[in-house]
Amino acid sequence: MATSQHPPSAPDSSAANGKTTMTIRLSGKDRRVLIESVSRDLESIDDALRRHDQAGLLECIHSLKGALFIVGEHSAANDCGIAEQSVQALGLDKCGHDIEYLKASLHQLLERYAKND
Repeated sequence: MATSQHPPSAPDSSAANGKTTMTIRLSGKDRRVLIESVSRDLESIDDALRRHDQAGLLECIHSLKGALFIVGEHSAANDCGIAEQSVQALGLDKCGHDIEYLKASLHQLLERYAKND
């Protein structure tokens, strides 16, 4: 059975929570594409939750995890992996904490990239 590996509150900065981020230097255009893609994925996550579509949710999170690893956002990608495992092990009704943590992590990532745009 998967258990949450997240603290009960929203994610803090990488330095504060002991996570390191190895961000690959992206061009302005690539940063904008990443921002748009993660924003769409957040909408897809919410939509899958509303529709109670576990397969769609897992597909979205898995795809997002791969993209985040490619651009060096390992912390957020790991948060995807934890949420993915939680959904698989517990189902949609019991994975809310990990999904909310993932969403907070993704919003933090978007804020960080928006500041650098």
